[in-house]
Amino acid sequence: MISIIICSVNKYALDKVSQNIARTIGVDFEIIAIDNAATGLGICAVYNIAAARAKFDVFCFIHEDIYFETAGWGQKVAAHLSSKEFGLIGLAGGSIKSRVPSSWASLIYPSEVSYIQHFKNPKREIKMVRTHSPQDVGIIKKVVCIDGFWMCTTREVFGRYQFDEKIFRGFHGYDIDFSLQVFTAYKVGVVFDIIAHHFSEGSFDKTWLINAMAVSRKWGATLPFSVDAISHETLLRQHWTAMQGFIDKMLSLEYSLPEIVRYYFAYAFGKYFYWKHFLHFFKYLLTGYFKKRPEIKSVNEHFITNNKY
Repeated sequence: MISIIICSVNKYALDKVSQNIARTIGVDFEIIAIDNAATGLGICAVYNIAAARAKFDVFCFIHEDIYFETAGWGQKVAAHLSSKEFGLIGLAGGSIKSRVPSSWASLIYPSEVSYIQHFKNPKREIKMVRTHSPQDVGIIKKVVCIDGFWMCTTREVFGRYQFDEKIFRGFHGYDIDFSLQVFTAYKVGVVFDIIAHHFSEGSFDKTWLINAMAVSRKWGATLPFSVDAISHETLLRQHWTAMQGFIDKMLSLEYSLPEIVRYYFAYAFGKYFYWKHFLHFFKYLLTGYFKKRPEIKSVNEHFITNNKY
């Protein structure tokens, strides 16, 4: 019923997650794991190759550093995707995606998330169950894009949209891009009836930011996307809040001033350009570069402490 697709770099982790899947999935399955330590391909290429080998009609692309707590989760996945209303589901996602380079998370709304995050400190874990739509009591919530550590779709959807291995040749940006592809024709959702542990905090380095900018270049003509019809004022706030996060990230990664200014100009102009906002954040940029150079927390840390991701 379900083809599990894994881009593997660690045999021990692969063995552990394979055993966990066998104990918890509750339906017929296969695991297609490609040893990427041997191939050296990007995750998009690996996923596309593995999907071409899949024999079942539900595809689950998962990282090998997760552990499922929910028994019978495979039946729940099949049920969520059976109506064909939702073309992609995950365990964490954001309800709006700005044109300014960013993660999958919204900076002005709580995200839709339901999983257990572990950290480098082995004793630290946080069960994160948060929603942008508390008025919706359903077990699946609409989002624009999801986190790639667990992504489930169908053969039919994948027949229309594949991972973009030409643009995203590494291990970042692929999940947002694939989500946006699917979002153009289907609903994308986060499910709240499956719980998994995630043992990686992610890496938000320059490579991550370069790929975030690649997403914005590819989708710039159509972004922002939102699951709700929201006002121009809200979209304006999202745009400039995302801009502040973008500036902070460039400062924390020690981009040169000419680079920061160039990228700021690239994303500041457009339908959300206002001189007042532009000048305010240009001053913020210069102040941060010359005086403060703030220490920026990782995306996950920011999410946990501020409830914005």
